[in-house]
Amino acid sequence: MTLKNFTGSGVYSGQSIVEADISHVNYLQDNLRDTDVRECIIHGATPFRALMSGFREDKAETYTVILDGKPAMMFGVTPVYEHMIAKIWALGTYAIEDHSTKFLFWSRKVVDYFQKQYYQLENVVPADHTRTIDWLTFLGFHIIEQPIMLNGYQVLRFIRCKDHNYLIKDKEQPVIS
Repeated sequence: MTLKNFTGSGVYSGQSIVEADISHVNYLQDNLRDTDVRECIIHGATPFRALMSGFREDKAETYTVILDGKPAMMFGVTPVYEHMIAKIWALGTYAIEDHSTKFLFWSRKVVDYFQKQYYQLENVVPADHTRTIDWLTFLGFHIIEQPIMLNGYQVLRFIRCKDHNYLIKDKEQPVIS
């Protein structure tokens, strides 16, 4: 049965989304898109370490998209301040691009699901990853255009707050790990 709103593990627009497990990490670490590997490097992490963050952090919520029987993307949130702020993230393979229309549809549902749990969702994106920035804008994130330096790379902070009521100032430091 295909579910309309994201509520956790299930089938969405014909795509299976399951709770992430270590076997997904083992597959994905060697098959991420180049842009996703670059994001890991910018954060000072290997793909393995970045993907494992969903398992290391207390109260993190992490899921895997399964396409053609293989993990295609892991995503989730890591709470920074319970019920207030969470770091949202996603890392995927090129397989996700073959299902871009469905991906756009359910990714918005996923962000809405996490937004119900946290007042503010945030992270950073490399300033030159325009395709990712366009996707984040589509999902309703506010992109703070003043770049921040992270490990020698320019990144842009993106945030999404309930009711679009942003309590932070553009100059505040983002949640980075």
